[in-house]
Amino acid sequence: ELPRAPDLSEQRKRMEQTPTPLTQASSPARVERGDLPRLRDLRVVGQIGSGYILVDEPLAAWIVDQHVAHERALLDKLTDPESEWMPSIQSLLVPEVVELSPQDAAQAAESLEELSVYGFEVEPFGKDSFRINGVISTLAERGDVAGGFKEAVSAIRGTAPGMSREERILATIACHSAVKLGDKLSYEEMEALIKEWLSSRYPATCPHGRSICYRL
Repeated sequence: ELPRAPDLSEQRKRMEQTPTPLTQASSPARVERGDLPRLRDLRVVGQIGSGYILVDEPLAAWIVDQHVAHERALLDKLTDPESEWMPSIQSLLVPEVVELSPQDAAQAAESLEELSVYGFEVEPFGKDSFRINGVISTLAERGDVAGGFKEAVSAIRGTAPGMSREERILATIACHSAVKLGDKLSYEEMEALIKEWLSSRYPATCPHGRSICYRL
């Protein structure tokens, strides 16, 4: 039986309010570590509130935001030129129809070829609507297909300090492919998620500047 989890309402509030990652990479070319749990000493205790994973090591316990950690791991896979993992395009059993604003619909219509590069197999489907027939495998498995498509279109139109157009789109795909707050995970899924996150190149840095974990 798992030990009773402590009251983490204050810790959760602090994680949500923290505007910057726990550490910053000293150089983009270097592998980042910083103040993080060590994978070799780590034990997954369990899930808290279907949104956080409690892990411990000999001298500390950590609260890990499951969505942000998974987002980090996925983005690492999508952007690592040396990674052997290759995403595939997966056809949807039931295509999704998405309605966009007139401005976004015009952008999407102009960007169908570019969107296809990132796995979005999309076709116009009436006024300001598009039918999504296939997406990248990470998004198809348990992701938010419609939300990912909408934000990918917005990423093409928008700007973000320090991020290229490609980085914005890939960060959007990773975000919408990751497990969400409220997703219940098995013990094996939690272990796999923590391992993928801590094995990534920049485990302390969330693409959107949020903290990934908090030391108790």
